[in-house]
Amino acid sequence: NCTRGFVKAFLVGWAVKGALDMVPHVLSLRLFKQPSLLVRSLRSRDTLSFAAFLSALIGSYKGALCLLRRMHAGSEYVHSMVAGVVAGLVAIKLDRNRARRAAVTLYMVSRALQYGAVWLFNRWAAHVQEEEDGLRGRSLKRAHSAVTVGQQTQDKPRFSRLQPMSPPQPPVRVQWAEDTVDTSQEAKRRMLHVQRLKQVMRWVRACAPTALMSASVGVIVYVLFFHTDVLPRGYLGFLSRASGYELLYPRHAASALKSVGHEVLHGASGGRIPPDMTTKQYIATLPLAAHLLPAANDGIRHDYVACGIFHPHTTSCSHGALATVLQSLPVALRIYAPLNASVLLLFKRRQLLTNPRRALAKLALSSMRSSVFFALMVAGIINGSCAVRAVVGRDSVAGYVATGLVGGLAVLVEQPSRRVELAMYCFLRAVENAWDVGVRKGLWRNVRHAEVALFSAAMGVLMTIYQNDPATISLTYHSILTRVFGKN
Repeated sequence: NCTRGFVKAFLVGWAVKGALDMVPHVLSLRLFKQPSLLVRSLRSRDTLSFAAFLSALIGSYKGALCLLRRMHAGSEYVHSMVAGVVAGLVAIKLDRNRARRAAVTLYMVSRALQYGAVWLFNRWAAHVQEEEDGLRGRSLKRAHSAVTVGQQTQDKPRFSRLQPMSPPQPPVRVQWAEDTVDTSQEAKRRMLHVQRLKQVMRWVRACAPTALMSASVGVIVYVLFFHTDVLPRGYLGFLSRASGYELLYPRHAASALKSVGHEVLHGASGGRIPPDMTTKQYIATLPLAAHLLPAANDGIRHDYVACGIFHPHTTSCSHGALATVLQSLPVALRIYAPLNASVLLLFKRRQLLTNPRRALAKLALSSMRSSVFFALMVAGIINGSCAVRAVVGRDSVAGYVATGLVGGLAVLVEQPSRRVELAMYCFLRAVENAWDVGVRKGLWRNVRHAEVALFSAAMGVLMTIYQNDPATISLTYHSILTRVFGKN
């Protein structure tokens, strides 16, 4: 089992990585002109290191789990936890690509936090339900005892041979179980406590993903405007393209974000433009003016610098918000439509073959719904600051954090099943960005080999839940883990 898993994982990882490298060459038709690119990709060090990482991860987990079962007849929770940690320690350093290694670590940590929290929540819910069942059981037992005594007194009267028959007694009132309530004050207090706990659990289930998403987006917005240099270049480019501001400032959308943050932190007039200057004249005084001036219009004057950068073609903030939605919506569609189509082809092929019209309709609706969510979130973040400035009368850091908190509420447009996924992704990004800001400010330092420790711990948590409580994991992700790790 261990050897088969090792060899199979190496071949699959090697083939998949090579195929992914070939996609750009196929789209650009370079592969047909240079067939040697395929051989070069399959022989590349990056492809081999990824295949080695995947095979070591699966093979070492299977081997460690079998060895622990043979040597120690302990708890299966302990076996799977130790095997997952060992597999993470062995495999993570075999991947030479640091960016991919960091991405994989973040993904695994997010999944471990998600399903670990679900597992703890389920255990808490089960404990509360057991306590409620115990209280109801004691009440029913007391009621049953009352019914039994009443039946004996009414149906089986006792006669004495030494005394005459006593006159008939009035019938004893029988109180059935469904009408019986435990009257002890302690039981009432505990039952009320249980009911309150169940109400809290319902609130947590309904509101936790939205609250986590809102807080995470608030942190990301703070870093995006006021510590732009901390963000990885690829992630910053994605945010710039997804917001639609790459259309206003080609290749310089990040400069627009930096300029807004610079004006808030270092501007002398609370972000206001002096009355005797137009927007273009004031922007010409900013450090990155060369990147912003092509989008500025002559003769237009905005009240605030941020308004002049966010919607330079109009002084109306509401028109600017509408323009932001219209800019972001097509960009979001180009992101979500291929992503949802890939999920449909990989994990829901049976639905596509059984009822293709319904599957395609759901695909279109899901893609549009996700795109509307993203466009509303961007507009809430970017143009929501216009509303804050109108109310407060100045630009401030707290105002942008508040717009991030409000913009994160756009996740309510999404399906409930997707809110947790989005919230966990943004949460991990927020933690990563906040950590980098703290390192930049000197509040703390990077920990050596923290990536290895995080990946190993995440593997331990995930494998423990996968082996012992698979119902905790969503069906889609559980099917992925089954295909990768098999049934052990």
